Amino acid sequence: MQLKIEINNLAKSPVEKKMLKKIAKLAVEKSGYAFLRNKTVSLSFAWVNEMEIKKINHTYRCKNKATNVLSFCEYEKLAELKKNPEKEIFLGEIILCYNFIEAMVRKNSIHEDGAMEQELAKIIAHGVLHLLCFEHGKKMFSIQDACSEQ
Repeated sequence: MQLKIEINNLAKSPVEKKMLKKIAKLAVEKSGYAFLRNKTVSLSFAWVNEMEIKKINHTYRCKNKATNVLSFCEYEKLAELKKNPEKEIFLGEIILCYNFIEAMVRKNSIHEDGAMEQELAKIIAHGVLHLLCFEHGKKMFSIQDACSEQ
């Protein structure tokens, strides 16, 4: 599987493209979706500030608060994704708020070395798994945890 990512860094996040790509690819591989092996998977990331993610969260989810990640899927059902005959598949867009994630790590008193990177990996994987039609549950959470341990 080949992975293409596009990044729109509106909030000047310090997260490097290399990390985004590594975690996104790992999440796709750990999904177990063999039908993606010979495809080029593409997705888009946008880093926004807390005000912007709050506005997007309110518009699309009717929740008037900031959040760490929002995923906008190209495919609503896994069956649709599997049926796509194209060699390149666009999965959708992941919107992230670095400042919110950083504040969350600080608030939870996680001060160990690598805590921010581990939390970022978990959240990035979470967003990617939603684009792959995963819903919250044991399998999704175990995959995102595995991605954060890399």
